[in-house]
Amino acid sequence: METGTVIESTAVDTSQLNLASVLRIPAVRQIMLLIGVAAAVAVGLAVALWSQSPGYSQLYGDLDAPNAAAVAEALQSAGIDHKIGASGAILVPEAQLHAARLELASQSLPSGTGSGMDLMQEQSSFGVSQFMENARYQHALEAELARTISALGAVREARVHLAIPKQSAFIRDNNGASASVLLHLFGGMGLEAGQASAVINLVASSVPNLHVDNVTLIDQHGRLLSSSGEQMAGAQAATQLKYKLELEENYIGAIEDLLTPLVGVGRVRAEVAADIDFTYTEETSEIFDPNRTVVRSEQTSENQSNSSGALAGGVPGALSNQPPQAAGAQPVATEAEQVSPRNSSRSATRNYEVDRTIRHTRPQSGAVRRLSVAVLIDDTPVEGDDTQTTLTDADIERYTALVRQAVGFDEARGDTVVVLNESFRPAEPMEQVAPPPLWERPALVDAMKQILGAILVLAIAFGVVRPMLRNVMSGGGSGVPGQLVAGGGQITGGGSAQLAGGGVAAIAGPSYDEKVAAAKNLTGHDPARVAQVVKKWIATDE
Repeated sequence: METGTVIESTAVDTSQLNLASVLRIPAVRQIMLLIGVAAAVAVGLAVALWSQSPGYSQLYGDLDAPNAAAVAEALQSAGIDHKIGASGAILVPEAQLHAARLELASQSLPSGTGSGMDLMQEQSSFGVSQFMENARYQHALEAELARTISALGAVREARVHLAIPKQSAFIRDNNGASASVLLHLFGGMGLEAGQASAVINLVASSVPNLHVDNVTLIDQHGRLLSSSGEQMAGAQAATQLKYKLELEENYIGAIEDLLTPLVGVGRVRAEVAADIDFTYTEETSEIFDPNRTVVRSEQTSENQSNSSGALAGGVPGALSNQPPQAAGAQPVATEAEQVSPRNSSRSATRNYEVDRTIRHTRPQSGAVRRLSVAVLIDDTPVEGDDTQTTLTDADIERYTALVRQAVGFDEARGDTVVVLNESFRPAEPMEQVAPPPLWERPALVDAMKQILGAILVLAIAFGVVRPMLRNVMSGGGSGVPGQLVAGGGQITGGGSAQLAGGGVAAIAGPSYDEKVAAAKNLTGHDPARVAQVVKKWIATDE
């Protein structure tokens, strides 16, 4: 009975081995299949995790380290999944975006960079010098001002630097404080002149001895936002423009409210251009009236001197002191002659005040110098209204008179009022904004990810893993075992050589004695296998 046992041979010429022949080795093929199965399973798990992971949206971006840590801790405490991206960006699932913002807003996060006056409470002042106390207080004041300025809508972040000189006992040596403010504004936003002036006044009012002119305000691009002259001019111009617009809006509202009941809702348009005089003038005048005089003061002085007897006369000396001698009778003076005054003086002073008027005039700023009013009334027929007719000239005159009375028409100052009756063109309908396509909706994107992940997992499982496992379980896909030859050929038990590729010589097989020795060796080591082979032979012969 001829045996058909095939014995594998490992005698291979190493010079004829290549990658193809190595891959045909059963052990190598089984290892490669196992590696492929493991890789397929890993890919399937990765696809499944990817399909189940939700889409993330940015919650906050460009946060500093303290704020990023505080926000991450708050989200973790609230049970909200999150990721920390580059540059301090915080990412959360799209479905939890609004809940995360509400949770952080309830905790006042993210907060400002400075701790403000909290720094004074956190640090103990025991054993600290006066200089450090002043420096700490100044830093806390700067942080508080920065937090206050950051509360403005257009300001993203603010930094304040104060220069407060040391006060001296001598008034002449005391210098005023100064401040510098750096504003980091949100993209596409800016500060108006009034807002910049408000920030400057806020800082100046918060620091003692700080004047508005000593506050410098710049933005993140290095542009100067503070200039005392420009601020005053800009604030004044903004106030004047606001007053002008409000006045014109009041006139327009009065005109439309007056004509709407007559012509219908939406059928009247009015525009008013007001020329307003914002000149600020002070005048002081002194007027004199020469026709009117008033005695302001009068002073009169009068002196008189009278002599009642003869006065001593002659040359002074002894002769004049002697009594008169008795002589002939002397003439007796009359009474009139005895009482008549010898000298008299009189003076009078009168002061007159000329009539004058002192007038101090301060005209009111914002007076209307001229009004230009234009009114347009719609003449388009209304569907279903048969009573509507075109306005006549008399109707236009009546409406013009009403408009003049509504705006306080003054012909002396050059006011003009024009009323026209024209047809309004219908407004073109606005194009409706198309809804976003289905593939851009977050819910659909998540659903598609899950469906695609399931399809990929099934494809990998049934298209890759299952065939690989089948090959592994079937012994690597090898058929009847034979001796390995160069080029992948086999040598059967009969000793005949099969050529691989049609021209490659087979490797010489073992001799008969070697086969017998191998069979004996196999019988001694594995008798069960030999018994099984014998049973197959017997079954075949039968």
